[in-house]
Amino acid sequence: MEIVRQTCHAPHMNAHPALTPILRGLKRCCPACGEGKLFSGYLKLNETCSDCGAAWDHERAADGPAWLTVLLLGPLFVAIIFAVAMTTTLPPWLALPPLMLLMFGIALTLLAFLKGAWLGMLYHMELTRGER
Repeated sequence: MEIVRQTCHAPHMNAHPALTPILRGLKRCCPACGEGKLFSGYLKLNETCSDCGAAWDHERAADGPAWLTVLLLGPLFVAIIFAVAMTTTLPPWLALPPLMLLMFGIALTLLAFLKGAWLGMLYHMELTRGER
C-alpha cells in the first residue's frame, strides 16, 4: 500500500510571488517550501521545517495576527450583535452567551490561520530585503 503524502503546495499559487508565501502560511504550511507544517500545535511554531529546514524559531508575529483578526471580525460581530438585539425577543442574558461563544470560536479559529498568513508575509518581506 502506497502512502499518499498530504501537501500544502498548489500549482496555482505560483501566479504572484508575493502571495505564494502568504497563501502557504494561510494554509498553516511552511512559507518557504509549502510542504512542511508551520505549527506544532495550535499557535506554537515548529523550530524548523521538516522538509526544507527553514528555521522558524526566530520569527516573532507579536500582536499582528490578533490585530488582524479583530480588524476583520470586529465589524462583522458588531453587525451580528445589532441584528440579534433588534430581532430577538429573548432577554439579553439568554441571547448573548451563545452568541459570544459562537464569536469566540470563530475568532480563535481564524486567528490560527491568520498567524500563518502573517508569518508568510514576514517571510516574503525578509526575502525582498535579502536577509534570507
